[in-house]
Amino acid sequence: MSFNTLDETSIAKSNIPPAKHTKVYSRYWRKNISCHEATEMAAVLAAMRKVTSHIGGNVKPLYWRGMYCPSDGAIFLDPDEIKGTYPVPYRKIDFLVGQVVRDSFLCLEWNEWVREEVKKRASSMGQELDRYLDYLIIAAEEIYIDELVRPGVWSLYLSKYFRFQSRTKGKRDPSLPPVPSSLASIWRKNIFLQFFPDNLHHYYDDLMRILLDSTVAIKGVKKLATVVERRESRVDIYLGMWNKVCQVISQWERFDLSPDGVGIQDESGQKVKMEKQEDDTEDDPSSEDENLDSSEELKQELAEEISSILDEGKTDLTKSIGAVLQDPDAEPMATVFSRGVAECIATVDNNQVKRLKNIFEKQEVMIRKSRKMRVKRGLDMGDMDVRRLYRVPFCENIFKRKEIKQNDLSWSIAIVADASASMGRRVGVSKTFSSSWLMAEQTFVSLAEAAKGFSNHLEVYGYFELNGQCEVVRLYNKSKLFTLYPVGQTPSGQAILAVAMIIKKTRNNKKLIIHITDGETNCGLDVAHAIEYCQKNRVDLITIGCGYNRKTQNILKEQYTTGIYLMDNIDRLPEGLECLFREKLLKDDRLNFDTHLRGIADEEMEVS
Repeated sequence: MSFNTLDETSIAKSNIPPAKHTKVYSRYWRKNISCHEATEMAAVLAAMRKVTSHIGGNVKPLYWRGMYCPSDGAIFLDPDEIKGTYPVPYRKIDFLVGQVVRDSFLCLEWNEWVREEVKKRASSMGQELDRYLDYLIIAAEEIYIDELVRPGVWSLYLSKYFRFQSRTKGKRDPSLPPVPSSLASIWRKNIFLQFFPDNLHHYYDDLMRILLDSTVAIKGVKKLATVVERRESRVDIYLGMWNKVCQVISQWERFDLSPDGVGIQDESGQKVKMEKQEDDTEDDPSSEDENLDSSEELKQELAEEISSILDEGKTDLTKSIGAVLQDPDAEPMATVFSRGVAECIATVDNNQVKRLKNIFEKQEVMIRKSRKMRVKRGLDMGDMDVRRLYRVPFCENIFKRKEIKQNDLSWSIAIVADASASMGRRVGVSKTFSSSWLMAEQTFVSLAEAAKGFSNHLEVYGYFELNGQCEVVRLYNKSKLFTLYPVGQTPSGQAILAVAMIIKKTRNNKKLIIHITDGETNCGLDVAHAIEYCQKNRVDLITIGCGYNRKTQNILKEQYTTGIYLMDNIDRLPEGLECLFREKLLKDDRLNFDTHLRGIADEEMEVS
C-alpha cells in the first residue's frame, strides 16, 4: 500500500512539534503521512492495524467509527481524536496506539468472557450496585493489562494513554460520597498516577483498602501460563473483591429523596451550581464502547473513500475470523479476500433467466403489497393522539405509534461456490468436455442477469486453498461476473464463515448464503464453527452438494447438521436454485425444497 508522502518542508508547516521538544515514540516508525484527509486517515488506520498484527492474530479488526464493518466484533476508533490537523501529530498517534494496545490485549485475554462470567456468577444487588460492578471490572481489567505488558515497548504507549485518561476524567468532587464512576476513577489514579486526594469522603476508606488489596492479586495473574488459567483466575479474584465491596456498600446510610424535592445537594460537599455538576457517567472507561452513537462518526463519503484506499489489493480476514470464534482452541486458517480480475465468458441461458425473473417479479409484487398495508394515504397508521393535532398542517404526524415495523421482503443473497481442484475435473461423455466449475458458472451468469433491476442484493464468491491459506474471491462486482481457475483443497468452513461476516447487512437481517460444493471439507476450520456463527447472527445457510453418491451422504450430513441438500449431477443446479428461491423469496408460493431435491437425487440414482 502506498500513500502520499511529505518532505521536511511540508512537515515543518503541519504543526507537528519537533522531536527535541516532545517525547514521542511513533516518530521512529510511522513514515507514511499525507496532507490529504482521506489518505492520512487511511494511513493512520493501516498503521494501527499493523500494531495489532504485531500484538496477536486473534485481535478484533480495526475501523474508524462510521466505516462499514463486515463483522459484529470490531474495535472502533474515534475519528474526533485526530481530525483537524493533517498529517496527524505524533503525540496523538502515541495516544491512539495506547488505546489500540489496550483494546487488543483485552481481546486476547478474553475480557468480554470474563465480564459476562463475573456478572453471571455474582449475585445481583440491584441496578445501582450492578453499576458499581461494571465500573470496577473495567478498571480491574485495565490494571491487569497494564501489568501484563510490562516490561516491553507496548507499556510505553499504554502508560501514556492511561495517564492521559486519568488526568482528563474524574472531575467529581472527592469530598462527595462515591458513585460508581468516581470510585473506579480514584482507583485508577492511585495505580497509574500514584495520586490520592486529600479531602476524600470517608465512604471511600474501606472500599479503597479492598481495591488496593485486590490489586496485588490482579497483577499476579500474569504469572499464569495459559489464557484459560488467567481468565478463570481473574473471575475468582473479581468475585471475591465484589463480595467485600457489596458488604461495605450495604452498610451505607440510605437517603431517599422526596418526590417533591428537586435538586437536593449533599451539604458536606462543595457548593456549586446544579447545572455545573458533572454527570456521574463521564468517568466510565467503557463509555467509549457503549455510547458510540453519542460521538460524531465519519461522513459516508469520507468513510467510503478511506475504505477504497485500504481495500486496494487483498484484504486479510484472518483476524476478523479469529475474533468471532467461541472456541479458544480453534486455530483459524489464514484467509485472504480479493476481487476477481478475469471476466467470465460463459453464455447466458435465456430460458433460465426468464424463469428466475418470474420469481423475482412475484417477489416485487409481494413487497409492494406489504408496503401498501403499512401506509394509508401517506400517514402512519395508529391511534390518533389529540396532543399532536397541531402537527397536521406541516408534518401530519398525529398518531401515537412513532415507528412503523418494517417488513421488507428483499434479501441479501450470497452464492459461495467451491472452486477447489475437484471442481475443475472434466465431466460428460460427449465430444465437448466441460467441468463442474464451468457448468456452475453458466448458472451464475444467468442468475446475475436475472437479478438486475430487482431489490435483492446478489453476491457471488468462489473459494479454494492455495499455499496453506484460504482464498475467497468476489466473482460478481459492478454488474460483471468474473472467473477463476479451480485449484487446491476445500476449506468450506473457513470460507462460509468469512462470507457470513462480510455479507451485506440488510435492515431486517434477511441474509441467505447458498453454499455449492462437490466435496467434504478437508482443511481449515470445521464447518460447525460456520454453522454456529450463522445461527447466532440470523444468516440462513443452505448447502447444495453436487455430484455425490450414497456413500458420502452420511459424512456430509454429519458436517452440515442443517440445510444440506444433495443432488447426484451438477446439471440439476439451475433447477435446484430456482426451487430454493421459490422456497425462500415467495411466501405465497412455497415449495418443499427438501423433497424436491431428494427427488432429483433419487431420479439420478435410478438413471445411473
